[in-house]
Amino acid sequence: MYYVLSHALTRRFIGELRRFWSYHPRYRDDLVDNIQGKYSFEERPQHGIIVKTSGGSMIKMAADNFIGTIHSHAYLSKVERYPGMFIEWTREDAVAIQNNGGRFPSPPGVYYIEITAYNENDSTGEFYLDRLITVRDESVSLVGNQEGTLQHKPLNGTVSLYETPSGIRLHNFTVDPNSNAVTLIKPLENGMGLSADYRYPADSLGPIPFKSMRANNTAIPGVVLAFGRQVEVGDRLAVVVTNRREPAYQEFGGRWQINMDFDIISRDVHTQREIIDRTMTYVFGTLRPRLSSEGIEIMDLSFGGEVEEVYDETGDDYYYNANFSVTLETEWSIHVPLGPMMRSVSPISSEDMMKAEADPDNAPNESLTMRSLGISRSLDPFIPGRNATYEVIK
Repeated sequence: MYYVLSHALTRRFIGELRRFWSYHPRYRDDLVDNIQGKYSFEERPQHGIIVKTSGGSMIKMAADNFIGTIHSHAYLSKVERYPGMFIEWTREDAVAIQNNGGRFPSPPGVYYIEITAYNENDSTGEFYLDRLITVRDESVSLVGNQEGTLQHKPLNGTVSLYETPSGIRLHNFTVDPNSNAVTLIKPLENGMGLSADYRYPADSLGPIPFKSMRANNTAIPGVVLAFGRQVEVGDRLAVVVTNRREPAYQEFGGRWQINMDFDIISRDVHTQREIIDRTMTYVFGTLRPRLSSEGIEIMDLSFGGEVEEVYDETGDDYYYNANFSVTLETEWSIHVPLGPMMRSVSPISSEDMMKAEADPDNAPNESLTMRSLGISRSLDPFIPGRNATYEVIK
């Protein structure tokens, strides 16, 4: 799921206001550090802005909140016996696809990601990428009518051979485990050829650096990997890449209506008025269209007035406070995985193949694709995001 509520909104507005006031030569030194989410100052500051949420309600868009089915070249899949929680979501990199002439830049296959190092102090780490590349409809180089050679050394149990041009799948063949040679038990008829589907392990990549709450779009070209906070050394996850877009997730979503309060405090009444005027103008005039593209709509802004607070009764000194509130709508969505869409493989030996030829009724079941590759169907929803830093709430 993806939802922008109290923590994400507060952090976003604090960051935007700090960035805005950091360019002001008069207030950058004593105001920027005092823009916070609570009154947690070690000493009472000269100026400050407190950002906090005051409430909210859900806006239902439909009875079941169903939006649609997401088709993608890439989707996440769990690796057996591993939680796989360090990547929040994945999606296609539209810029990389456009730069590659509209074609997906990475070959199809299963990309296994393993966290090898992580530093909680600065939220940085490293991971390795093991690639199991999928080959479809490869023309087999034949030596006579009974032997052929594949372009890569296949993973054991992943080879499927088809007679061309008839397209009949063949079961009577063996694969040399020490090379990329295939041998047919029955020779082909004259004029016939072979095509092969298989998977082969490519070179591992790494160590690749990453940072929590940031995305990586270079490890797997064409795929955006958004890393979250649930990072643990040794955890693994798989990204399945297909050669064409397939149904990957069902998306459910809606909107939240959130109310936020902004308290401005200052020792000088004129400074307090200048800060609140410039802040309100910036939020509604400049920040509003910028946040709109991220699904955060500022609907209304209201000024709450000014009050005085005694700072020093003896010296007749006061704090001058002002308040304004913002009503906004934010989006939420949840991606429910549909599970891997993968063709079956034959995780059996050549002896089992010959026995199956002699006794087809007792042929082994070929529905072991997911387990043979070490991945399992994920039933947990993944978190999509829209903004530049991929902010999420945990």
